[in-house]
Amino acid sequence: MRTNPILESGSRNLCGVTIRQEAKTQFLNLSDLQRAFDVARMDNDWSERRFSEVLSYTDNRERIYYLLKKHEIITTSLNVFIADTEKHGITKILKRYGAYATKGARHTKSVWCNPYIWVLVAMEMNPMLYGEVITWLTDRLTANRMEAGEMYKQLSNAAAKLNGVDFSKLSRALNIIVFGRHENGIRNKGTEQQLEELHRLEQNLTYSIEAGFIRSFEDLMSHLRSIWQKKNQQRSVLS
Repeated sequence: MRTNPILESGSRNLCGVTIRQEAKTQFLNLSDLQRAFDVARMDNDWSERRFSEVLSYTDNRERIYYLLKKHEIITTSLNVFIADTEKHGITKILKRYGAYATKGARHTKSVWCNPYIWVLVAMEMNPMLYGEVITWLTDRLTANRMEAGEMYKQLSNAAAKLNGVDFSKLSRALNIIVFGRHENGIRNKGTEQQLEELHRLEQNLTYSIEAGFIRSFEDLMSHLRSIWQKKNQQRSVLS
């Protein structure tokens, strides 16, 4: 059984190249990014560039440091980090912090890295590729927002069959579970992870109503309270 399966969704397509992602680590494939760049370079007559060059630029090493710092991967100072990369090379330092890996045999060797670093490199490869990456990432977030909105319509249709349904209470409960609070337009501020969670929650509730597991509005609210309690118990354990 594979403990870290590779995701190859069509939604991760850049310049006609599927960008592979590891399910467990969430690492994205830099070798795939290089292939995508090379395809676009041939079509648009760009100058040659390697992702290893982009990683080594001083400005990008500083950006990488702050990404690692933000995600609590690194505790050292910027000066120490830059000095280490000067002495040992950026890739060796990233490997030390578990943010970069080379995998596979000689003929199948492939390079993977932290997804935030991957995005940084992709956006620095070429201005036109920058536009592709921005569109790629934004389209994914917009798609998640639209899916959550469509799923809420289906949930509303299913909930309408329940006696005593109160849609304002339902919407409030969903927002508090996913976003931690309720306010108008909060879903427009949601992160990709929150919108995915909201979509799954609405989908599961719709199925439970349609299948007859939830038979009244009180059953629905009781189930939502149970979900909220379990989620907050998990938070307290991790805190």
